Amino acid sequence: MKLFWVKFRTEAKFLPGYFAAHILILSLAFLILKHFMDFQFSLHLNNTYLLYLPVALLFGIQVPTLMHNCVHGNLKLKKLNFIIGELTCFFVLMGMGIISINHTLHHAHSDSHMDPHNPADKSFLRFFFTSLLSGVEIIESKYYQFHGKSTKTVFLFKSSIMMHFLGIFLRLALWFLILGPNVFVAFFIPAFFFYVFVFSHVNYVTHAVDQNGDTQILNIDSNLYYNFINFVGSGIYFHKNHHANPKSFNPKYLYLSRSVKKSSSHYRMNGELL
Repeated sequence: MKLFWVKFRTEAKFLPGYFAAHILILSLAFLILKHFMDFQFSLHLNNTYLLYLPVALLFGIQVPTLMHNCVHGNLKLKKLNFIIGELTCFFVLMGMGIISINHTLHHAHSDSHMDPHNPADKSFLRFFFTSLLSGVEIIESKYYQFHGKSTKTVFLFKSSIMMHFLGIFLRLALWFLILGPNVFVAFFIPAFFFYVFVFSHVNYVTHAVDQNGDTQILNIDSNLYYNFINFVGSGIYFHKNHHANPKSFNPKYLYLSRSVKKSSSHYRMNGELL
């Protein structure tokens, strides 16, 4: 959402305040649940837990797809973009604010050194394991560009990153409490794996380098795997269409007549990020 980028660009204390609020809410939720739930750490899996896998697959694709649309403000009721966005971001273990800032940079600086999702010169395995952490240095660079680099701003940003990773741990702990050890292992872990695999694969294969060394953004729907994921995930492999118009909820049904200029104007104004 544009609001997060504007706050990030104009308020040096926005990130630490945002993360601190999340830490407070997550900590209170953890303490309340831990107090009222009779929780045990015993793990007893059997074959019936395999039934969770197809549900985990659908959850791990559809929830992040909805999150992605919320980041772009694509729900008709605008207030729902923030509410549902934060709820769906809880599954991917992050806050909507940092995901929105990260993704804004991806659209504005696609396939450059300032793109947090740039797969250039990486194997898919490396990209898969680094995709969740790849935006930290880029966001830090932008933060200092906007607010200057001083003892104060370095402290504010570093404390933000510490709270960000603490928030990941707290979200994991909450999922563990809510689901219990058996369902956490049988459902949450596979769902999270499906999410990381599909969304890293989307960014990896749709940003392809051609014979001239130039990167082309592609739409892919060429086999049963892509057909299925595009059906379940609202056309997420139609990535060229998505970059041309990020406001399309399902880019599979977007017909490119005016192409990339629309995407550029959505994220830039007079050479500067919106």
